[in-house]
Amino acid sequence: MSRTRNLLATTTLALGSSAMLVTAGVAHADPAPLPISSEQAPGLPAIQNLSPIIQQAAADPGGAVSLLMAAAQAFAANKDAPDDAKNMANAVNQFAADPVQPVAHLTGPAAAPGLPEQAPHIVPAGVVPGTESHLPPGIDPANAAGPAPEAEPLAAPAPAPEAAPAPEAAPAPAPAPDAPAPAAAPAPAPVPAGFAPDTPPTQDFMYPSIGNGCLADGGNSLATALAVAGPAKIPTPGPGPGQTAYVFTAVGTSAPAEVQKLPLNVTWVNLTTGKSGTATLKPNPGINPAGPTTMTAIVDTGSGSIMSTIFGQVTTVDKQCQFMPTIGSAVVP
Repeated sequence: MSRTRNLLATTTLALGSSAMLVTAGVAHADPAPLPISSEQAPGLPAIQNLSPIIQQAAADPGGAVSLLMAAAQAFAANKDAPDDAKNMANAVNQFAADPVQPVAHLTGPAAAPGLPEQAPHIVPAGVVPGTESHLPPGIDPANAAGPAPEAEPLAAPAPAPEAAPAPEAAPAPAPAPDAPAPAAAPAPAPVPAGFAPDTPPTQDFMYPSIGNGCLADGGNSLATALAVAGPAKIPTPGPGPGQTAYVFTAVGTSAPAEVQKLPLNVTWVNLTTGKSGTATLKPNPGINPAGPTTMTAIVDTGSGSIMSTIFGQVTTVDKQCQFMPTIGSAVVP
Protein backbone atom coordinates (compact mmCIF):
# COMPACT_ATOMS: atom_id res chain seq x y z
CA MET A 1 0.00 0.00 0.00
CA SER A 2 2.84 2.43 0.90
CA ARG A 3 4.51 1.67 -2.46
CA THR A 4 1.27 2.52 -4.29
CA ARG A 5 0.97 5.79 -2.40
CA ASN A 6 4.56 6.71 -3.27
CA LEU A 7 3.91 6.02 -6.99
CA LEU A 8 0.74 8.15 -6.94
CA ALA A 9 2.53 10.99 -5.17
CA THR A 10 5.44 10.86 -7.66
CA THR A 11 3.04 10.87 -10.64
CA THR A 12 1.03 13.79 -9.23
CA LEU A 13 4.23 15.78 -8.67
CA ALA A 14 5.44 15.09 -12.19
CA LEU A 15 2.12 16.13 -13.73
CA GLY A 16 2.06 19.28 -11.63
CA SER A 17 5.60 20.19 -12.72
CA SER A 18 4.72 19.61 -16.39
CA ALA A 19 1.64 21.81 -16.09
CA MET A 20 3.73 24.57 -14.54
CA LEU A 21 6.27 24.36 -17.36
CA VAL A 22 3.58 24.45 -20.05
CA THR A 23 1.80 27.33 -18.34
CA ALA A 24 5.02 29.26 -17.92
CA GLY A 25 5.92 28.70 -21.57
CA VAL A 26 2.58 29.97 -22.82
CA ALA A 27 2.58 32.94 -20.50
CA HIS A 28 5.93 34.25 -21.80
CA ALA A 29 5.60 33.33 -25.50
CA ASP A 30 5.39 36.16 -28.05
CA PRO A 31 2.06 36.25 -29.90
CA ALA A 32 2.29 34.88 -33.42
CA PRO A 33 2.04 37.64 -36.05
CA LEU A 34 -1.09 37.66 -38.14
CA PRO A 35 -0.67 36.39 -41.71
CA ILE A 36 -0.68 38.90 -44.57
CA SER A 37 -3.62 38.44 -46.93
CA SER A 38 -3.90 39.42 -50.58
CA GLU A 39 -6.59 41.93 -49.55
CA GLN A 40 -4.02 43.83 -47.52
CA ALA A 41 -1.41 43.60 -50.30
CA PRO A 42 -3.14 42.92 -53.65
CA GLY A 43 0.14 43.01 -55.58
CA LEU A 44 1.82 40.44 -53.33
CA PRO A 45 0.84 37.35 -55.36
CA ALA A 46 2.70 38.69 -58.41
CA ILE A 47 5.75 39.51 -56.30
CA GLN A 48 5.83 36.05 -54.74
CA ASN A 49 5.51 34.49 -58.18
CA LEU A 50 8.03 36.63 -60.07
CA SER A 51 10.76 37.06 -57.44
CA PRO A 52 11.94 33.42 -57.75
CA ILE A 53 11.80 33.82 -61.56
CA ILE A 54 14.21 36.78 -61.36
CA GLN A 55 16.57 34.68 -59.23
CA GLN A 56 16.31 31.89 -61.79
CA ALA A 57 16.93 34.36 -64.63
CA ALA A 58 20.07 35.61 -62.88
CA ALA A 59 21.41 32.07 -62.88
CA ASP A 60 20.78 31.88 -66.66
CA PRO A 61 21.09 35.49 -67.89
CA GLY A 62 21.20 34.39 -71.52
CA GLY A 63 17.56 33.32 -71.30
CA ALA A 64 16.48 35.97 -68.78
CA VAL A 65 14.31 37.99 -71.13
CA SER A 66 12.30 35.07 -72.46
CA LEU A 67 11.98 33.55 -68.98
CA LEU A 68 10.67 36.74 -67.42
CA MET A 69 8.27 37.45 -70.28
CA ALA A 70 6.84 33.92 -70.21
CA ALA A 71 6.31 33.99 -66.44
CA ALA A 72 4.78 37.48 -66.47
CA GLN A 73 2.43 36.65 -69.35
CA ALA A 74 1.31 33.42 -67.68
CA PHE A 75 0.55 35.23 -64.43
CA ALA A 76 -1.29 38.08 -66.16
CA ALA A 77 -3.52 35.51 -67.87
CA ASN A 78 -4.62 34.08 -64.51
CA LYS A 79 -8.29 35.05 -64.12
CA ASP A 80 -8.17 34.62 -60.34
CA ALA A 81 -5.24 37.01 -59.82
CA PRO A 82 -6.02 40.47 -58.37
CA ASP A 83 -5.96 43.35 -60.84
CA ASP A 84 -3.01 45.00 -59.08
CA ALA A 85 -1.00 41.82 -59.42
CA LYS A 86 -1.89 41.54 -63.12
CA ASN A 87 -0.82 45.14 -63.71
CA MET A 88 2.50 44.43 -62.05
CA ALA A 89 3.07 41.34 -64.17
CA ASN A 90 2.28 43.35 -67.31
CA ALA A 91 4.81 45.99 -66.24
CA VAL A 92 7.50 43.34 -65.84
CA ASN A 93 6.63 41.87 -69.24
CA GLN A 94 6.84 45.30 -70.91
CA PHE A 95 10.18 46.13 -69.25
CA ALA A 96 11.70 42.79 -70.25
CA ALA A 97 10.37 42.96 -73.80
CA ASP A 98 12.18 46.20 -74.64
CA PRO A 99 15.47 46.58 -72.72
CA VAL A 100 16.82 50.10 -72.90
CA GLN A 101 20.17 50.52 -74.60
CA PRO A 102 22.71 52.61 -72.64
CA VAL A 103 23.24 56.02 -74.21
CA ALA A 104 27.00 55.77 -73.96
CA HIS A 105 27.06 52.62 -76.09
CA LEU A 106 24.53 53.49 -78.77
CA THR A 107 25.53 53.72 -82.43
CA GLY A 108 23.61 55.37 -85.22
CA PRO A 109 20.91 53.39 -87.05
CA ALA A 110 21.85 51.37 -90.08
CA ALA A 111 22.32 53.57 -93.11
CA ALA A 112 20.21 53.15 -96.23
CA PRO A 113 21.84 51.34 -99.17
CA GLY A 114 24.28 53.59 -100.98
CA LEU A 115 24.74 55.98 -98.02
CA PRO A 116 27.74 56.00 -95.69
CA GLU A 117 27.30 54.44 -92.25
CA GLN A 118 26.63 56.82 -89.41
CA ALA A 119 29.40 57.46 -86.89
CA PRO A 120 29.08 55.95 -83.40
CA HIS A 121 27.72 58.13 -80.63
CA ILE A 122 30.65 59.67 -78.74
CA VAL A 123 30.15 61.46 -75.42
CA PRO A 124 32.38 64.54 -74.90
CA ALA A 125 34.67 64.70 -71.90
CA GLY A 126 32.98 66.01 -68.78
CA VAL A 127 29.47 65.00 -69.85
CA VAL A 128 27.67 62.29 -67.85
CA PRO A 129 25.96 59.97 -70.38
CA GLY A 130 22.20 60.14 -70.35
CA THR A 131 21.93 63.15 -68.04
CA GLU A 132 22.26 66.16 -70.33
CA SER A 133 22.03 67.04 -73.99
CA HIS A 134 25.29 67.81 -75.76
CA LEU A 135 26.90 68.39 -79.15
CA PRO A 136 29.30 65.92 -80.78
CA PRO A 137 32.97 66.61 -80.02
CA GLY A 138 34.56 69.19 -82.32
CA ILE A 139 31.32 71.06 -83.11
CA ASP A 140 31.41 74.82 -82.43
CA PRO A 141 28.19 75.79 -80.59
CA ALA A 142 28.05 78.95 -82.72
CA ASN A 143 27.55 76.73 -85.75
CA ALA A 144 25.30 74.20 -84.05
CA ALA A 145 22.39 75.08 -86.35
CA GLY A 146 24.56 74.65 -89.45
CA PRO A 147 26.22 77.22 -91.75
CA ALA A 148 24.25 80.33 -92.74
CA PRO A 149 22.67 80.15 -96.23
CA GLU A 150 24.45 82.04 -98.99
CA ALA A 151 22.88 85.41 -99.84
CA GLU A 152 21.10 85.57 -103.20
CA PRO A 153 22.43 88.18 -105.71
CA LEU A 154 20.57 91.48 -105.56
CA ALA A 155 18.37 92.40 -108.56
CA ALA A 156 19.24 95.50 -110.64
CA PRO A 157 17.58 98.62 -109.20
CA ALA A 158 14.53 99.91 -111.10
CA PRO A 159 14.69 103.47 -112.57
CA ALA A 160 13.51 106.06 -110.04
CA PRO A 161 10.25 107.91 -110.91
CA GLU A 162 10.16 111.65 -111.31
CA ALA A 163 10.24 113.43 -107.98
CA ALA A 164 6.88 114.83 -106.81
CA PRO A 165 6.68 118.09 -104.87
CA ALA A 166 7.39 117.57 -101.22
CA PRO A 167 4.33 117.77 -98.91
CA GLU A 168 4.20 120.25 -96.07
CA ALA A 169 5.93 119.06 -92.93
CA ALA A 170 3.59 117.47 -90.38
CA PRO A 171 3.62 118.84 -86.83
CA ALA A 172 5.95 117.03 -84.47
CA PRO A 173 4.19 114.30 -82.44
CA ALA A 174 3.68 114.78 -78.75
CA PRO A 175 6.26 113.01 -76.56
CA ALA A 176 5.23 109.48 -75.68
CA PRO A 177 4.62 108.67 -72.02
CA ASP A 178 7.29 106.81 -70.18
CA ALA A 179 7.21 103.12 -71.14
CA PRO A 180 6.73 100.74 -68.21
CA ALA A 181 9.82 98.89 -67.11
CA PRO A 182 10.02 95.29 -68.38
CA ALA A 183 8.78 92.70 -65.95
CA ALA A 184 11.46 90.94 -63.97
CA ALA A 185 12.29 87.37 -64.97
CA PRO A 186 10.56 84.79 -62.72
CA ALA A 187 12.72 83.46 -59.94
CA PRO A 188 13.82 79.84 -60.25
CA ALA A 189 11.66 77.29 -58.47
CA PRO A 190 12.84 76.74 -54.90
CA VAL A 191 14.64 73.49 -54.18
CA PRO A 192 12.67 71.28 -51.73
CA ALA A 193 14.08 71.24 -48.23
CA GLY A 194 16.66 68.53 -47.70
CA PHE A 195 17.48 68.18 -51.40
CA ALA A 196 20.43 69.67 -53.27
CA PRO A 197 20.04 70.97 -56.84
CA ASP A 198 22.03 67.99 -58.09
CA THR A 199 19.98 65.41 -56.18
CA PRO A 200 19.97 62.28 -58.37
CA PRO A 201 16.65 60.78 -59.44
CA THR A 202 15.70 57.57 -57.67
CA GLN A 203 13.83 54.65 -59.20
CA ASP A 204 11.36 53.10 -56.76
CA PHE A 205 10.67 49.38 -56.71
CA MET A 206 7.29 48.30 -58.04
CA TYR A 207 5.81 47.34 -54.66
CA PRO A 208 6.74 47.80 -50.99
CA SER A 209 7.96 44.87 -48.97
CA ILE A 210 6.21 43.80 -45.76
CA GLY A 211 7.85 42.56 -42.57
CA ASN A 212 5.44 40.41 -40.59
CA GLY A 213 5.48 41.34 -36.88
CA CYS A 214 8.63 43.44 -37.30
CA LEU A 215 7.67 46.45 -35.18
CA ALA A 216 8.49 46.63 -31.48
CA ASP A 217 4.80 46.25 -30.61
CA GLY A 218 4.37 43.24 -32.91
CA GLY A 219 2.86 45.13 -35.83
CA ASN A 220 3.82 44.75 -39.48
CA SER A 221 6.37 47.04 -41.12
CA LEU A 222 6.22 48.36 -44.67
CA ALA A 223 9.63 48.65 -46.30
CA THR A 224 10.45 50.87 -49.25
CA ALA A 225 13.09 49.84 -51.78
CA LEU A 226 14.68 51.98 -54.46
CA ALA A 227 17.58 52.01 -56.89
CA VAL A 228 19.95 54.88 -57.66
CA ALA A 229 21.85 54.77 -60.95
CA GLY A 230 25.42 56.02 -60.86
CA PRO A 231 27.17 58.28 -60.91
CA ALA A 232 25.53 59.77 -57.81
CA LYS A 233 26.51 60.97 -54.35
CA ILE A 234 23.89 58.99 -52.45
CA PRO A 235 23.79 56.62 -50.72
CA THR A 236 27.28 57.27 -49.42
CA PRO A 237 29.88 56.68 -50.69
CA GLY A 238 27.77 56.88 -53.88
CA PRO A 239 27.57 54.62 -56.93
CA GLY A 240 30.01 55.30 -59.76
CA PRO A 241 29.38 55.08 -63.51
CA GLY A 242 27.85 51.74 -64.43
CA GLN A 243 26.90 51.00 -60.82
CA THR A 244 23.51 50.68 -59.10
CA ALA A 245 22.88 51.50 -55.45
CA TYR A 246 20.05 49.75 -53.61
CA VAL A 247 18.38 51.28 -50.53
CA PHE A 248 15.94 49.28 -48.36
CA THR A 249 14.20 51.06 -45.45
CA ALA A 250 11.98 49.22 -42.96
CA VAL A 251 9.58 52.00 -41.95
CA GLY A 252 8.75 52.26 -38.25
CA THR A 253 11.47 49.91 -37.04
CA SER A 254 14.17 50.61 -34.50
CA ALA A 255 17.88 50.89 -35.27
CA PRO A 256 19.66 48.01 -37.01
CA ALA A 257 21.59 45.51 -34.92
CA GLU A 258 25.36 45.54 -35.28
CA VAL A 259 25.31 41.90 -36.34
CA GLN A 260 22.79 40.81 -38.98
CA LYS A 261 21.93 37.20 -38.14
CA LEU A 262 20.52 36.38 -41.59
CA PRO A 263 21.15 38.25 -44.85
CA LEU A 264 18.98 40.61 -46.88
CA ASN A 265 19.98 39.97 -50.50
CA VAL A 266 19.43 41.59 -53.87
CA THR A 267 19.59 39.46 -57.00
CA TRP A 268 19.75 41.36 -60.28
CA VAL A 269 20.05 40.69 -63.99
CA ASN A 270 21.05 43.17 -66.68
CA LEU A 271 18.64 42.45 -69.54
CA THR A 272 20.74 44.53 -71.94
CA THR A 273 24.15 42.92 -71.43
CA GLY A 274 23.28 39.55 -69.88
CA LYS A 275 25.31 40.28 -66.74
CA SER A 276 23.87 39.18 -63.38
CA GLY A 277 24.75 38.72 -59.73
CA THR A 278 23.72 38.75 -56.07
CA ALA A 279 24.79 41.08 -53.27
CA THR A 280 24.00 41.46 -49.56
CA LEU A 281 22.57 44.71 -48.24
CA LYS A 282 24.09 45.94 -44.98
CA PRO A 283 23.39 48.73 -42.47
CA ASN A 284 24.80 52.08 -43.58
CA PRO A 285 26.14 54.15 -40.65
CA GLY A 286 25.49 57.33 -42.61
CA ILE A 287 21.75 56.70 -43.10
CA ASN A 288 19.28 56.55 -40.20
CA PRO A 289 21.73 55.17 -37.61
CA ALA A 290 19.06 55.50 -34.87
CA GLY A 291 16.32 53.96 -37.03
CA PRO A 292 14.39 53.08 -39.02
CA THR A 293 16.65 50.26 -40.12
CA THR A 294 18.09 51.09 -43.54
CA MET A 295 20.17 48.65 -45.57
CA THR A 296 22.21 49.53 -48.66
CA ALA A 297 24.41 47.94 -51.30
CA ILE A 298 26.34 49.31 -54.30
CA VAL A 299 26.65 46.85 -57.18
CA ASP A 300 28.56 46.77 -60.48
CA THR A 301 25.52 46.09 -62.65
CA GLY A 302 26.85 47.88 -65.72
CA SER A 303 24.74 50.12 -67.95
CA GLY A 304 21.39 48.88 -69.24
CA SER A 305 17.97 47.72 -68.07
CA ILE A 306 18.28 46.12 -64.63
CA MET A 307 15.59 43.84 -63.15
CA SER A 308 16.10 43.17 -59.43
CA THR A 309 14.52 41.44 -56.47
CA ILE A 310 15.26 42.04 -52.78
CA PHE A 311 14.44 39.33 -50.25
CA GLY A 312 15.58 37.98 -46.88
CA GLN A 313 15.70 39.11 -43.27
CA VAL A 314 16.65 42.16 -41.23
CA THR A 315 17.89 42.18 -37.64
CA THR A 316 16.91 45.24 -35.59
CA VAL A 317 17.79 45.85 -31.95
CA ASP A 318 14.27 44.57 -31.11
CA LYS A 319 13.32 41.96 -33.68
CA GLN A 320 14.44 39.42 -36.22
CA CYS A 321 12.29 40.28 -39.26
CA GLN A 322 11.41 38.22 -42.32
CA PHE A 323 10.49 40.50 -45.25
CA MET A 324 8.42 39.53 -48.25
CA PRO A 325 10.30 39.80 -51.56
CA THR A 326 9.92 42.86 -53.74
CA ILE A 327 10.93 43.50 -57.35
CA GLY A 328 12.06 46.60 -59.21
CA SER A 329 13.26 47.80 -62.59
CA ALA A 330 15.89 50.46 -63.17
CA VAL A 331 17.75 51.98 -66.11
CA VAL A 332 21.46 52.74 -65.67
CA PRO A 333 22.95 55.11 -68.31
